[in-house]
Amino acid sequence: MKIAVSDSGNEGKQKKYLDWLQTFAPDAELTVIGYKNGAPSLKEFDALVLTGGEDVDPQLSKATPIELVQPGDRRRDDFEFHLLEQAMTEQKPILGICRGLQVTNVFLGGSLVADLQSAGYLSHSAKKNEQELRHSIVVEKESLMYSATGKESGEINSFHHQSVLNVANDLMVSGRSSDGVVESLEWKNKTNKSFLLLVQWHPERMSDTENPFTKNICTSFFAAVQQYKLTN
Repeated sequence: MKIAVSDSGNEGKQKKYLDWLQTFAPDAELTVIGYKNGAPSLKEFDALVLTGGEDVDPQLSKATPIELVQPGDRRRDDFEFHLLEQAMTEQKPILGICRGLQVTNVFLGGSLVADLQSAGYLSHSAKKNEQELRHSIVVEKESLMYSATGKESGEINSFHHQSVLNVANDLMVSGRSSDGVVESLEWKNKTNKSFLLLVQWHPERMSDTENPFTKNICTSFFAAVQQYKLTN
């Protein structure tokens, strides 16, 4: 399996994504791709993982007020839009984490909340040097997220200051926090669509590795990659 993993722009955090993925698929060949090291075609890859990072350009995300949006990287936004277009056209499995969820929702026509705390959602991002925040998630039973985890509820971590405002027409919410913030998205109509699972939390940072909201996210993704390889 050859997996394209987007460049998060942070070497330490990038390693966490790679280590997490390698834990559940030791033989997978993981390649970090970003506009800084060229713009390779996804043709040689079996799947795409979109990582976390800076905010999406508010001109794209429609997040307001703009002054609450943290500095982004428009070249990365454009590059990842290009990756998403390729992956969806070629029906390759896609896993999006944090920003990965946000940029995919924006790519498909959705919008984002500029800043959760300012919008009244106070339990989604720990202050610097504070212990990670955890909160509950409630899962829609008729969803890929439920099929993957086998759980209608659970506990996840939280490291984000933005979230989904308007969900793209082609997507559905499959998980929410107890205060109503969108925590996972997937295709609304899955007919003739490839695997797409988008999560707002950071499964790669969760220390309870048997938690289905980290382990099963990864194993279900790799099962989809294996299926893609068998049929392509």
